[in-house]
Amino acid sequence: MPQAINAYRPLAAIAWDGFQARTQALATLLDGTAWHIRPRRNLTPLLPGRYVLDAVRTWRLLQEQQPRAVLVISPPVFAPLTAWLWAVSHRRPFVVDCHTGAFHGLKWRWSRIVHRLLFRDATAVLVHTEADEELVRSWGIPGFLLPDDVPDPAQAAPRARSSRPQVVVAGSFDGNEPVGVVLAAAAMLPEVEFRLTGDPRRVPPAVRERAPANVTFTGWLAYPDFLGELMAAHVVGVFSTDPNIMNRAAFEAVGLGRPLVLSDLAGLRRRFGEAAVMCPNEAGAMATALRQALEQQERLALRSAGLGPRLRAQHAGALARLRVLLDGSLRTQPA
Repeated sequence: MPQAINAYRPLAAIAWDGFQARTQALATLLDGTAWHIRPRRNLTPLLPGRYVLDAVRTWRLLQEQQPRAVLVISPPVFAPLTAWLWAVSHRRPFVVDCHTGAFHGLKWRWSRIVHRLLFRDATAVLVHTEADEELVRSWGIPGFLLPDDVPDPAQAAPRARSSRPQVVVAGSFDGNEPVGVVLAAAAMLPEVEFRLTGDPRRVPPAVRERAPANVTFTGWLAYPDFLGELMAAHVVGVFSTDPNIMNRAAFEAVGLGRPLVLSDLAGLRRRFGEAAVMCPNEAGAMATALRQALEQQERLALRSAGLGPRLRAQHAGALARLRVLLDGSLRTQPA
C-alpha cells in the first residue's frame, strides 16, 4: 500500500535566515523539520563568502539528516541551487518556496533565469501572489499559490492590553518599510502609543532619532511574543513601499482578529481589502487611517474575524495540493 509523506524520515524545510514563521509552519504541517541557516556572526560586508558558508552548512545538514524531501526558500537563489544539487544527486524530491523578492527585488531580479532552470526539476514551485503564479506558469512551470498560514490566538503569548490607545506596527525594518513616514504619522497622534517591532539596529540612526516620545521600539521578538504584541494592540499597522509584497503580518493580524491598516497596494487590497483600512504611504493619510481604525475597532475586528476562515481555507486547499505532489514523488523513491 502506498505510504504518505509522514511515513518517511522528516522533510527538511530550509531557509537562509534567522527565523521565518512561514517556513516553520510549513515544516510542521508537512510533518518535517525547519532548519534556519544563519552565520554565527555578521558577514553582510562579505556576502559572497557568507553564501559559500551557508551552502556548505546546508549540504552538511542534508548529508547528516538525509531527508526524503527538501523544501527550500528563495531568496537567496543560492539556497535552492544548493538544495537542487543535493536533491538531484540523491534522487530526492525538492520544493522551492519563492518569496516575492525572489522575482522582483532589485537584488535578485537577475536570478530569474537561474530559477527557471531549477524549477524544471522541482516537485513543486510555491509562490505568494497571483501575479507570481502567472509569471511562473508563463515559463511553462506548474507553480501554484500557497498563501501564508493564518495563526490562531492560542499561539500568542498572553499580554495585557493597554488602557491607552495602542498601535503596533508589525515589521522587521526591511528597506521597503516606510519607517520615517510611520514616525511622522505617530507624531500627529501624540495620544496614541506606537510600538514598532523588529531590530532597531536596522533603522538608520538619523531616522531613529526622529522618533517622537509616543514611539517604542520593541526589538526583535520571539514568535509567540510577536503574536502577543498583535493580540494586545488596538490596531495593527503593516506598511510597505514594495508593490509586489504580500505581508505575512497582515495574515497574522487577520488570524488574531485585530483591526488592520495596510499600505494601499494592489495585491494587498485584493487579498485584505474587505477587512482592512487602506492608505497611501504618506504621513497625514496614514495618521488619518490609523485614527479611523481606532474609532472603528469593533467593526474592523469583526471584519478580520470574518476574513480569517476564508484565508485558512485557501491555505488548506493549497497545502493539500502540495501534499499530493510530495506523496506522489515519495512513492517513487527508494525506501
